Amino acid sequence: MKTAFALRVALPVLFMLSSPALARAEEEHRFDLGVRGGITAASGEPANDIPGYGLYGHYRLNDQWTLGLSVDLVEYDYEDPARVLGIPVDPALEPIDALAESTIVGAWLERTIGAPEARTTWIIAAGLAAASVDVPDVTGPRQGGGSFDISTEVDTEIIVSLIGGVRRKLGESWFAEFALRADQHFADWQSTDQISGATASINDYSAYGAYLGFGFRF
Repeated sequence: MKTAFALRVALPVLFMLSSPALARAEEEHRFDLGVRGGITAASGEPANDIPGYGLYGHYRLNDQWTLGLSVDLVEYDYEDPARVLGIPVDPALEPIDALAESTIVGAWLERTIGAPEARTTWIIAAGLAAASVDVPDVTGPRQGGGSFDISTEVDTEIIVSLIGGVRRKLGESWFAEFALRADQHFADWQSTDQISGATASINDYSAYGAYLGFGFRF
C-alpha cells in the first residue's frame, strides 16, 4: 500500500517533466525521462546488496545546472535479523533473512561538466530522498529448541546522496548514463522477537554503488 501511494504521488511529477504543452522547452531539450537500474552495497546491517530500478527525469535549468526527480523500487534482504537480536540459531542452518521492500522518492541538483553540444559530458550531483520501507515478519527455530518470530518497524529513511558519472547522447534525442553514488541513510529500524521479547535497533548506515540509465530528451 505504501508503494502504491508513493507511485501515485511521484509518477505524475515525473511525467510533468515531459509535458507536451511546453513547446519551447521541448525545442531546447529542456526535459528528459528515463529508466534506470542499479545496486548499492552496505555493511550487512541491515543489508549487504541493495538492488533497485525506477523512473527518473531531469529539468534543465541552464547549460550547467539540472534538477532531477526519481522514484525507485528496491528489494533486498534484511540480513539475519535473529543474529541482530542476539538470538542463538543452529550454525549449521542457513541464515533466515527478511525480504525488505522500499519505495524511494528523490530529488537532486546536478552540475554538467562539458560543452552543451558535446556528445559526452560529465555529471556531479547532490541529492535528497525519502524511503518508505516495509519488512515482513520472519520466523525460525532457536538453537536448543523453541522458535523466534521477529517483527520490524522502520521509520521513513532520509537518504543524502553524492553522485558522479558520465552521460552520452545517442542520436538526437536518446541518451545513456552511468554513475557512481554514495548514499548516507538516516534510519531507525526497530526489531522485536514476539516470543522472547528481545529487541534491537539499527540506525544510520552508508551504502555505495552505481546505476545505469537510458532516457529520451524532449
